[in-house]
Amino acid sequence: MDQGQGQAPSRATQERGGNRHHTARRGSLRARMAVATLGLIVVGLTAPTESATAGAASTQAKAVVVTTTSPTSTTTTTTTPRSITTATTTVTTTPRSVSTVTVTTVAPTTRPSGSTSTVVTTTTTTAPTTSTTPSTSTTSTPTTSTPTTSTPTSTTSTSSPTTTTVPAPPAKLTLDATCMTPVASVLQRYFDSLPAGSTFQSSTTACYLVPGGFRITKPLTIIGGTFYDPTTEKPSGPGYDGMKPIIFIKSTSDVTLSNLTVLGANTTGVFHSSMVGQAGVKVTSSARVTITDVTAKDTWGDGLELWSDFVPRQPRVMVTDLKVDGFTTIDAGRVGVTVATVSGGVLNNVHVISPGMSGFDFESDLPGVGSGNVAITNCTDDHGFSFVEYLTGPITVTNCTGFHHVTLGSINSNQPVTFQGGSMLCKRADPVPCIKQNGGTMRFVGTSITRMDGTIGVSTPMWSVDTGGSLTFAQTTRVLPFGVTANGATVSVQP
Repeated sequence: MDQGQGQAPSRATQERGGNRHHTARRGSLRARMAVATLGLIVVGLTAPTESATAGAASTQAKAVVVTTTSPTSTTTTTTTPRSITTATTTVTTTPRSVSTVTVTTVAPTTRPSGSTSTVVTTTTTTAPTTSTTPSTSTTSTPTTSTPTTSTPTSTTSTSSPTTTTVPAPPAKLTLDATCMTPVASVLQRYFDSLPAGSTFQSSTTACYLVPGGFRITKPLTIIGGTFYDPTTEKPSGPGYDGMKPIIFIKSTSDVTLSNLTVLGANTTGVFHSSMVGQAGVKVTSSARVTITDVTAKDTWGDGLELWSDFVPRQPRVMVTDLKVDGFTTIDAGRVGVTVATVSGGVLNNVHVISPGMSGFDFESDLPGVGSGNVAITNCTDDHGFSFVEYLTGPITVTNCTGFHHVTLGSINSNQPVTFQGGSMLCKRADPVPCIKQNGGTMRFVGTSITRMDGTIGVSTPMWSVDTGGSLTFAQTTRVLPFGVTANGATVSVQP
């Protein structure tokens, strides 16, 4: 039976559940993914970077090339596979491309008579990454990758009356990029020390072991790599307050995650109530977060969680201006994507595969608090949609396919839920109708609704609408048996 049908248990109830069953790991991390050495680029503020090219993964060590770009200088460091000797190479040949950062400030156009305008322009030219093999080597094999970061004097652009200072990035970072040594605390300290607006970029084959995950609390861009939390049982002890997300974006703005993977250790995708705090990516009370081409796999909790921070006696701060374009969640222990408190968001190309419960879950655990003005487009979902809490604005689902059920359960919410295009596969035999509605307004427009293939007879009704709910089918194919209504509910079929 699809556990996703009907209302998902509240998060608070699940955290108190105490289910302590743990699953055996299906295989070592090495059997599930190839790892390679780190290629890392740290850029302070606005300097653009060139994406690292992901090489084929292999068990042989490769040369480590580290390019560090700051507002005033560029350093390229190359480490040979069997050597701990590094060489610093200055590229003097004409590069194929040049990135330029210009900081310009201009005095106000309205000024006292006789004054002059001051313009200060600072230009930084960055050559593309060049790999050079040093002529000396030793027989020892390094166990860590040590990128070097130049620490230039802060760049100051001055005009009357404004002064802008660009802080320099930290001088050094040492990381194991093979998922052999825990680096969560090192990464956390490093991210905390970076200037707002920095970019952390690594090879897509780099792997970082991050037990307990890490937090992002300032504008930051992370590109590339796999972040693996190997936790297999609920931690305990003084100060323990639950499982942690692998990547936690908390109370900030302008964060970007791109072309990366978050990986847990729930290799069977089974629901464990005491472990659901480990989301792949969790975003709370943040604005303008962008998630592009990210995969979450084998998490104990949700693949993606979107919530408000809880501050006693303070109003909830919503997640706003969210943009997701390419997110895949596989074998999440609870829900694929939880959309709890989002005000304004677009989730495009989201793919939910084998979650423990629902595919998409709209729940906030609070009366009168919920999501609104959210558009989900071009998704695939092999479970279903649950709208079990109050909605603050309309929800649209466009061109999504594969889902088996839809539940709308908040009788106090009058915001419409609309499915446009796409297709729905109802189960043939199940005690719960494939469309279950308790109040509210829901429309299917141009959606194909059919039954799953099988030889058993069809016994599941298509819909059950109760408590004044309004369900409309427009230009939508339907199959028997249709369904039932009660307590003032209506079902309308339009050509």
